[in-house]
Amino acid sequence: MAKNKKYKMKESVDEKNIKAFAEAVLDGSAQPEYKSAPIPEEPTDGGVTVVVGKNFDEIVKAKAKDILLEVYAPWCGHCKALDPVYKKLAKRFVKVDSVVIAKMDGTENEHADVEVKGFPTILFFPAGDSKQAITFDGGDRSLKALTKFIKKNAKISFELPKKGKKGEDEESEESAEKKDDSAEETKDEL
Repeated sequence: MAKNKKYKMKESVDEKNIKAFAEAVLDGSAQPEYKSAPIPEEPTDGGVTVVVGKNFDEIVKAKAKDILLEVYAPWCGHCKALDPVYKKLAKRFVKVDSVVIAKMDGTENEHADVEVKGFPTILFFPAGDSKQAITFDGGDRSLKALTKFIKKNAKISFELPKKGKKGEDEESEESAEKKDDSAEETKDEL
Protein backbone atom coordinates (compact mmCIF):
# COMPACT_ATOMS: atom_id res chain seq x y z
CA MET A 1 0.00 0.00 0.00
CA ALA A 2 1.48 3.35 -1.05
CA LYS A 3 1.90 6.11 1.48
CA ASN A 4 0.11 9.46 1.25
CA LYS A 5 -2.88 7.99 -0.57
CA LYS A 6 -6.44 8.30 0.62
CA TYR A 7 -9.26 5.94 -0.24
CA LYS A 8 -12.98 6.50 0.07
CA MET A 9 -15.51 3.70 0.26
CA LYS A 10 -18.44 4.68 -1.95
CA GLU A 11 -20.66 1.67 -1.36
CA SER A 12 -23.06 1.26 1.54
CA VAL A 13 -21.45 0.17 4.80
CA ASP A 14 -21.98 -3.51 5.42
CA GLU A 15 -19.69 -6.45 6.14
CA LYS A 16 -19.40 -7.59 2.51
CA ASN A 17 -18.59 -4.08 1.16
CA ILE A 18 -16.10 -3.32 3.94
CA LYS A 19 -14.27 -6.58 3.28
CA ALA A 20 -14.18 -5.95 -0.51
CA PHE A 21 -12.98 -2.36 0.05
CA ALA A 22 -10.21 -3.43 2.45
CA GLU A 23 -9.02 -6.14 0.04
CA ALA A 24 -8.97 -3.63 -2.87
CA VAL A 25 -6.88 -1.17 -0.84
CA LEU A 26 -4.43 -3.88 0.23
CA ASP A 27 -4.02 -5.42 -3.23
CA GLY A 28 -3.67 -2.01 -4.91
CA SER A 29 -6.76 -2.22 -7.10
CA ALA A 30 -8.66 0.54 -5.21
CA GLN A 31 -8.49 3.96 -6.81
CA PRO A 32 -7.08 6.64 -4.49
CA GLU A 33 -9.01 9.84 -4.10
CA TYR A 34 -7.24 13.17 -4.55
CA LYS A 35 -8.64 16.50 -3.49
CA SER A 36 -8.95 19.42 -5.87
CA ALA A 37 -10.07 23.02 -5.65
CA PRO A 38 -12.40 24.13 -8.45
CA ILE A 39 -10.74 25.15 -11.72
CA PRO A 40 -10.15 28.91 -11.35
CA GLU A 41 -12.00 31.38 -13.56
CA GLU A 42 -8.76 33.35 -13.93
CA PRO A 43 -6.09 30.90 -15.17
CA THR A 44 -3.12 33.04 -14.09
CA ASP A 45 -2.00 35.04 -11.08
CA GLY A 46 0.60 37.68 -11.91
CA GLY A 47 1.63 35.70 -15.00
CA VAL A 48 1.91 32.41 -13.07
CA THR A 49 -0.39 29.63 -14.34
CA VAL A 50 -2.70 28.35 -11.59
CA VAL A 51 -2.94 24.56 -11.39
CA VAL A 52 -5.49 22.56 -9.39
CA GLY A 53 -5.96 18.80 -9.10
CA LYS A 54 -8.67 18.79 -11.79
CA ASN A 55 -6.52 20.50 -14.47
CA PHE A 56 -3.12 19.10 -13.43
CA ASP A 57 -2.91 16.55 -16.27
CA GLU A 58 -4.01 19.09 -18.88
CA ILE A 59 -1.40 21.68 -17.85
CA VAL A 60 1.51 19.87 -16.20
CA LYS A 61 1.39 16.71 -18.33
CA ALA A 62 1.31 18.62 -21.65
CA LYS A 63 3.95 16.82 -23.74
CA ALA A 64 4.96 19.93 -25.70
CA LYS A 65 5.77 22.05 -22.65
CA ASP A 66 8.46 22.23 -19.97
CA ILE A 67 6.70 23.03 -16.68
CA LEU A 68 8.09 24.52 -13.47
CA LEU A 69 5.55 23.90 -10.69
CA GLU A 70 5.64 25.43 -7.22
CA VAL A 71 3.51 23.59 -4.69
CA TYR A 72 2.83 26.11 -1.94
CA ALA A 73 0.75 26.73 1.17
CA PRO A 74 -0.96 30.11 1.57
CA TRP A 75 0.17 30.36 5.22
CA CYS A 76 3.83 29.46 4.52
CA GLY A 77 6.34 32.28 5.12
CA HIS A 78 8.89 30.85 2.67
CA CYS A 79 6.16 30.63 0.02
CA LYS A 80 5.14 34.24 0.62
CA ALA A 81 8.78 35.32 0.28
CA LEU A 82 9.11 33.37 -2.98
CA ASP A 83 5.93 34.82 -4.53
CA PRO A 84 7.42 38.08 -5.97
CA VAL A 85 10.47 36.20 -7.30
CA TYR A 86 8.22 33.57 -8.89
CA LYS A 87 6.08 36.26 -10.56
CA LYS A 88 9.25 37.91 -11.95
CA LEU A 89 10.29 34.48 -13.25
CA ALA A 90 6.93 34.11 -15.01
CA LYS A 91 7.38 37.57 -16.52
CA ARG A 92 10.87 36.62 -17.72
CA PHE A 93 9.48 33.52 -19.50
CA VAL A 94 6.24 35.09 -20.79
CA LYS A 95 7.51 35.10 -24.41
CA VAL A 96 8.91 31.56 -24.24
CA ASP A 97 6.06 29.38 -25.52
CA SER A 98 7.65 26.08 -24.51
CA VAL A 99 8.01 26.94 -20.78
CA VAL A 100 5.15 27.32 -18.29
CA ILE A 101 5.69 28.75 -14.81
CA ALA A 102 2.91 27.32 -12.64
CA LYS A 103 1.82 27.03 -9.03
CA MET A 104 -0.54 24.79 -7.08
CA ASP A 105 -1.95 25.25 -3.58
CA GLY A 106 -0.81 22.07 -1.87
CA THR A 107 -3.32 22.47 0.96
CA GLU A 108 -6.29 22.21 -1.43
CA ASN A 109 -4.95 20.05 -4.26
CA GLU A 110 -3.29 16.68 -4.67
CA HIS A 111 -2.08 14.55 -7.56
CA ALA A 112 -0.55 11.10 -7.83
CA ASP A 113 2.65 12.51 -9.39
CA VAL A 114 3.29 15.09 -6.68
CA GLU A 115 4.80 14.17 -3.34
CA VAL A 116 5.12 17.12 -1.01
CA LYS A 117 7.36 16.89 2.03
CA GLY A 118 7.38 20.60 2.79
CA PHE A 119 6.44 24.00 1.40
CA PRO A 120 7.36 25.30 -1.03
CA THR A 121 8.14 22.26 -3.16
CA ILE A 122 9.44 23.19 -6.60
CA LEU A 123 9.21 20.53 -9.31
CA PHE A 124 10.21 20.59 -12.96
CA PHE A 125 8.29 18.42 -15.41
CA PRO A 126 10.29 18.25 -18.68
CA ALA A 127 8.51 18.08 -22.02
CA GLY A 128 8.00 14.67 -23.56
CA ASP A 129 6.28 11.41 -22.73
CA SER A 130 7.86 10.44 -19.40
CA LYS A 131 7.11 13.62 -17.42
CA GLN A 132 9.09 12.46 -14.38
CA ALA A 133 9.37 15.33 -11.90
CA ILE A 134 12.80 16.77 -11.13
CA THR A 135 12.94 18.35 -7.67
CA PHE A 136 14.59 21.74 -7.24
CA ASP A 137 16.72 21.47 -4.14
CA GLY A 138 19.27 24.17 -4.82
CA GLY A 139 18.38 26.06 -1.65
CA ASP A 140 18.79 29.45 -3.35
CA ARG A 141 15.35 30.34 -4.70
CA SER A 142 16.58 33.44 -6.52
CA LEU A 143 15.52 34.49 -9.99
CA LYS A 144 18.94 33.56 -11.32
CA ALA A 145 19.01 30.10 -9.67
CA LEU A 146 15.49 29.21 -10.88
CA THR A 147 16.30 30.40 -14.41
CA LYS A 148 19.47 28.25 -14.46
CA PHE A 149 17.45 25.26 -13.16
CA ILE A 150 14.95 25.65 -16.01
CA LYS A 151 17.70 26.06 -18.64
CA LYS A 152 19.52 22.98 -17.33
CA ASN A 153 16.47 20.69 -17.35
CA ALA A 154 14.36 21.96 -20.28
CA LYS A 155 13.93 19.43 -23.08
CA ILE A 156 12.87 22.08 -25.59
CA SER A 157 15.61 24.60 -26.32
CA PHE A 158 14.67 28.26 -25.99
CA GLU A 159 16.20 31.70 -25.99
CA LEU A 160 15.22 34.23 -23.36
CA PRO A 161 14.45 37.69 -24.75
CA LYS A 162 17.13 40.27 -24.03
CA LYS A 163 16.47 42.61 -21.13
CA GLY A 164 15.49 46.18 -21.96
CA LYS A 165 14.80 47.86 -25.29
CA LYS A 166 17.10 48.09 -28.29
CA GLY A 167 18.60 51.48 -27.45
CA GLU A 168 19.01 50.50 -23.80
CA ASP A 169 21.03 47.38 -24.70
CA GLU A 170 23.57 49.47 -26.60
CA GLU A 171 23.81 51.96 -23.73
CA SER A 172 24.26 49.21 -21.15
CA GLU A 173 26.99 47.60 -23.27
CA GLU A 174 28.78 50.95 -23.54
CA SER A 175 28.51 51.59 -19.78
CA ALA A 176 29.78 48.07 -19.08
CA GLU A 177 32.77 48.70 -21.36
CA LYS A 178 33.47 52.00 -19.57
CA LYS A 179 33.36 50.24 -16.20
CA ASP A 180 35.81 47.62 -17.49
CA ASP A 181 38.14 50.35 -18.79
CA SER A 182 38.05 52.27 -15.50
CA ALA A 183 38.66 49.04 -13.58
CA GLU A 184 41.74 48.41 -15.72
CA GLU A 185 43.00 51.94 -15.05
CA THR A 186 42.50 51.46 -11.31
CA LYS A 187 44.46 48.21 -11.41
CA ASP A 188 47.29 49.95 -13.30
CA GLU A 189 47.46 52.70 -10.67
CA LEU A 190 47.81 50.20 -7.84
